[in-house]
Amino acid sequence: MAEKTTPFLVKRLFSLAGILPVGAFLVQHLFGNAFVFVSPEAFNEHSEFLTSLPLVVLIEVGFIYFPILFHAVFGLVIIYRGESNFVDYGYQRNWLYFMQRFTGVLALIFIVTHSYTTRISSFLAGQEFTYDSMRTILENPPWFWFYVVGVLAVVFHFSNGLWSFLITWGITIGPKSQRVTAACSWVLFVLLGGLGVGILAKFVS
Repeated sequence: MAEKTTPFLVKRLFSLAGILPVGAFLVQHLFGNAFVFVSPEAFNEHSEFLTSLPLVVLIEVGFIYFPILFHAVFGLVIIYRGESNFVDYGYQRNWLYFMQRFTGVLALIFIVTHSYTTRISSFLAGQEFTYDSMRTILENPPWFWFYVVGVLAVVFHFSNGLWSFLITWGITIGPKSQRVTAACSWVLFVLLGGLGVGILAKFVS
């Protein structure tokens, strides 16, 4: 397939959306859910605080769902066209390039499913999504492992994407700085991935 090109501005917005609104929300979401380590009541209080914010639906649509949709749509376009955001790298980078696309698809499936079964379904039903609601989902083993895979896919996509973001925006130019940020992205993946899986395990412990 002949490689086609996506407009420069769209690529930049695609890259930016993956880090600032989407990536920032991922980090906030993980640390917000970490209230489960304190107590079920603390988790519920934090969840209630977020959902009671003024104009919360507009905030969620404008700063979470729309950026995710934009990033997802153009990510699928890039996958379909076979475009690369990287110059030629070695064997390891080729595998990470593949994994970035693969985890992007997994992350999209997980985010859509997770959003609907938690925030969207509870909003449509006029109910609060609580600790008990999440525990009920995760007590089903297939759902638990779906969440484990989904969380790890999202965290990997973000952590590895941060490496390419720094290159795309001209922040890391030389090979040394790129090696350092690659190592940092793996550390970030381990930390956030461990936190995410730990949160899931805490719900069913």
